[in-house]
Amino acid sequence: MTVSPSSATPPAESMVVLRPSGQPVPAQPQAQVFDSWDAFTLSSVQPLGFYLEGWDAPAADDLILQLRRSPWWDRLAVVAPGEGEASVLADTAAPYADAVARAERSLAVRRSLRLALTDMRLEERVLYFLYVRDAMELAPQCTLTHPMLYHYPVVDALAQRGEDPGACLATLVRRKLLEPAQLVDRTRHCRTCGSAHIHYIDVCPHCSSLQIRKEASLHCFSCGHVAPESDFHHDGGLSCPQCSAALRHIGVDYDRPLTQYACGSCHHVFVETATQARCLACRTSCAPSALDVREIASLRLSAHGRTALRAGQIQESFAALDTANYVEAPHFRRMLDWALAVTTRHPEMRFGLMLIEFTNATELIEELGAARVFLLLDEFARRLHELLRTSDITTRTQEDKLWLFLPFSDPAGLSARLQRALSDQTVAAAPSALQARIRHLQMPQDLRAGDSAAALMERLLDQA
Repeated sequence: MTVSPSSATPPAESMVVLRPSGQPVPAQPQAQVFDSWDAFTLSSVQPLGFYLEGWDAPAADDLILQLRRSPWWDRLAVVAPGEGEASVLADTAAPYADAVARAERSLAVRRSLRLALTDMRLEERVLYFLYVRDAMELAPQCTLTHPMLYHYPVVDALAQRGEDPGACLATLVRRKLLEPAQLVDRTRHCRTCGSAHIHYIDVCPHCSSLQIRKEASLHCFSCGHVAPESDFHHDGGLSCPQCSAALRHIGVDYDRPLTQYACGSCHHVFVETATQARCLACRTSCAPSALDVREIASLRLSAHGRTALRAGQIQESFAALDTANYVEAPHFRRMLDWALAVTTRHPEMRFGLMLIEFTNATELIEELGAARVFLLLDEFARRLHELLRTSDITTRTQEDKLWLFLPFSDPAGLSARLQRALSDQTVAAAPSALQARIRHLQMPQDLRAGDSAAALMERLLDQA
C-alpha cells in the first residue's frame, strides 16, 4: 500500500446519476446523468458517488458489480427509495440529497487516508471499503447453490480473478481486523472439502447399513433372545428361533420390548438408529460430531483494523500468526505459571509448551518481499488454526517466535503435523521455502524443581 503524493490536487468530483432515460432532474443539481455504465465510462467525469434511479434490483446489482470491478470500486452506490431496494450490492436506499451527503462524508475520509487504491490486495480493499462507510457491516447471504451455503456478496464483487473471498474474510477475522457483529446462523462443514451441503441419514448402529426398517419385535423369556416378530412365526404359532421354546402367553412366555428397528444386513435389533453425515460434494461420510461448526455473522471493521489501515500495516507479515487463541505475552506467562502450580500439586494436570521459531523469515522478506512472506505465513497460520483446540493458547515474544500452551495435549504429535504443514508449502524455488525450528517440553515429565514460566521459556530458547 502506498501513500498518494501530498502535492497532487485532487480533481473535482461530481455525483453520477445512472437513470435509464438519461434525462436530468431539476431537483438533482450538479449531477452528471448517464443512461448506462458504458456512457459514464466514455466520459471524463470523476465520480463523487453513484445514484441509481429507475432500475429494478437485478439491473441495479449488474451496474454496481461493474462499479466494484472498476477503478472507482470504493465509491458509494445508493439506490432511490422504492427502486431496487432488494439489491444486495447497494450501500443503501435513500433520497438523492442524503446520497450526496453520504458521498461527501466518504470523500472527506478518503482524503484523510490518502492511500493509493491501484495496488491494493483484496484484504486491504475490504478494510478500506468498510472504513470509508460509517458503521457499515458486511451482511451474509444464504444461497443454496453456494458450496459454503453462506457468502458475502459485497466481498465477492470486490474480489478479482484468482482471489478467494472466503479465505480473505477468514484471514481478516483471524487477525482481528474484522469482528463479528450479529450472529446469523451456524453451519456444519465437511472437513475434507469444506462444503456445507451435508446430508444426514439413519443407519444401523452395529454395521452402519442403510437397510434398516421399523419392525415389531419379541423377547423370549426362556433364553432372552430378542428378534423381529417375523423370526418367531413357525407353523402358525410362535416359537423362539434360538431355543425353540413355544411362546403361547404374552407376559409369561414372551413380551414386546421397546425395540423398534431391525437391520436387514446384520439382523441387529435396536431402539435408536445411528446418524451419519454424508457430504454431497465429495461423498465423505462421518459422524455429525466430526463436522466443522462455523458461526455465520455480519462482519464489521474492528478498532485494530482501523488502526492497521491508517498505519499501513495490513501486510505486516507476522501478524498472520495472531490467531483467535492469541493473548499478550504477560498473560501467557501468568497462564503458564498457573499451570505449573497446578501440575506441582496434581501431576495428572499435564500440558505441553511449544516454541516455533521461523529461521529464515528475515531473509525471505528481503528476497521475496513482505507481501509474499505474508502469504506463506498466512497459509501456515491457517493450518495451525485448524489444528489448535479452543483451550490452546498462543503468543509471540518476538516477531519470529511463536509460543503455544497446550493443556492436556501431546506436543510431539502437534509438532509432527506442523512440520508436515511446512513441508506441504511448495514454492517456485526450494531456497524460498519457509523454514522453522519447533521445540517443545511436556509437563510434568520435563518439570524441574523451581521451574517457572520464564525458566521453561528460557530453556526452550537455549535448546540446540
